[in-house]
Amino acid sequence: MPGKHQEGQSIASLVRKDILLRAFFIALALGSVLTIANQSGAILGDDTIQVLPLVLVYLTPFVVITVSQVLGLRRATLDARCLRSFAGHNTAFFSTVISHGIPRRALLVALVIGTANTSIVASSALMATGSLSNLPTALIAQAFALPMLFGLLSQTISYRRAMSAIGQRLQSAPQTLSTCLN
Repeated sequence: MPGKHQEGQSIASLVRKDILLRAFFIALALGSVLTIANQSGAILGDDTIQVLPLVLVYLTPFVVITVSQVLGLRRATLDARCLRSFAGHNTAFFSTVISHGIPRRALLVALVIGTANTSIVASSALMATGSLSNLPTALIAQAFALPMLFGLLSQTISYRRAMSAIGQRLQSAPQTLSTCLN
């Protein structure tokens, strides 16, 4: 079945409590930093807080990091089954970042999330002012660039963590890995 592991495990089933907790805390930290950077006038001055960007600045990293961790875990599992690049956790971090399909998947996630955020912000601006002339271009650029960066880092860390765990399991209890699925 397309999009499923050999054992019938779907991508959605890879979302675990530890992934959600990690994504939550990272999104909380990143969202807070981005809120201070993007809405410092509202926090430190007399400007009003913009609620929609505030929600998006926390929600976006949570979604990107959750999806990226799941994609990194899935890729590591498939690579281990195929016995390809099994030493991925022993390679240099940057080598892992640019391999295993990570840049392609990070770009896809960034395009989807960036487009969704841009659509939401543009719709909100259009409804509020009837014009897109005051559309915050810095937020639009951030809507694409940051998910790409977070996706690259999160997928790489997740991939390396999963490969390390798989390697440790195999060392403690050697077993035959399934054949490659492609």
